Amino acid sequence: MKKPPLFFIYLTIFVNIIGFGMVFPLLPFYARHFQASEFTVGLLAASFAIAQFILSPVWGRLSDRVGRKPIMAVALLGLSLSFLLFGLANNLFWLFVGRILQGVFSAASISVAQAYVGDVTSKEERIKGMGNLGASLAAGFIFGLGLGGVLSTVSLSFPFFVAAVLAAANFIFVMAFLPESLSKKAEKLMIKEGLFNIKHMYQGLKGELGSFFILTFLWSFALTNNEVAMPLFAEERLALSASTIGYFFSLMGLLSAFMQSVLIYKITRFLGEHKTAVLGIAILAVGLFLIPFAKLPVFLLFFKLPVFLLFFMIVMAVGSSMTRPTLASLVSKETKEGQGTTMGIFASFESLGRVFGPLLGGWLFSNFGFHSPFTVSAILIFITLVFVVQIRGFFKD
Repeated sequence: MKKPPLFFIYLTIFVNIIGFGMVFPLLPFYARHFQASEFTVGLLAASFAIAQFILSPVWGRLSDRVGRKPIMAVALLGLSLSFLLFGLANNLFWLFVGRILQGVFSAASISVAQAYVGDVTSKEERIKGMGNLGASLAAGFIFGLGLGGVLSTVSLSFPFFVAAVLAAANFIFVMAFLPESLSKKAEKLMIKEGLFNIKHMYQGLKGELGSFFILTFLWSFALTNNEVAMPLFAEERLALSASTIGYFFSLMGLLSAFMQSVLIYKITRFLGEHKTAVLGIAILAVGLFLIPFAKLPVFLLFFKLPVFLLFFMIVMAVGSSMTRPTLASLVSKETKEGQGTTMGIFASFESLGRVFGPLLGGWLFSNFGFHSPFTVSAILIFITLVFVVQIRGFFKD
């Protein structure tokens, strides 16, 4: 069987993530429009991840049975409808409904895309494939951020309608052009093993892939904690606008795309994939720890612009770019189950981090001050990282 060209899956994910990039920096401001508290903003972000956590294994197992292309198509159509609902929402209840549905359908897109890459790459090519997939995510995020900033000048809800149109157009593209990658389908469909899959996740933690899953949770926890706490910090303590925050995240995305498409293969060849993942999550935590120090007067000397905030965010981007594709490659190469099933579990741990990251970030910001989400999260990451390296015996290469 001829291998499908990965260009099509990269393009699919790129267009898909544009929609999320457009709305990401606007989410806290949009929720505040409905008088949402900091904790409610965190809960809104977490509701997306809770839905992902529950549904990712289901979509993964389903894709092992029926194929990657049908699941990707359903995901994009559902995302289009959920973005539309979010834009039409007139109160917090409908914001939560729309956000949960976004989580339900986005649970399919990323995990199935990773399984797709696993289907068509050799173990030697896997890190390149996952790196390019990560670069597509970052590039779509960059473009989306810029487009969202421009469209938000029309109204805060307008970018959500455009995101709905993009997802619908991507659905048509997938149906017309994306070839199927799965050559051998699973004989049985065992959805019950994917739904509320706490037991399977627990068994995964005890198994050979457990350390990878722990680090995936840490990566996601750190990044999503920052995604909620940083805009609140930048708005309330540094008086930055939504567009400025969007530009900062765009630069992070630009660097991430470059690292994952160009540098990650060279870094892993030099350090090995295990050491690259550990070093990456450590650098990410350092950047997270430093962010609240950007408020200090000594860091606001350049025409009162928070250039050090941007520098600390860049540090986070470097760490994140070293971590995510490397872990995805390791899990994909070392799994003994179907790619869809394993990457669904991988996505569940990532989603679990997206649950606790925003919740802890919003709660700490509300109750203990602007510095607490960053400081507490960084300390938790380093403590857990020591556990993984020392007790789990992480290094193998």
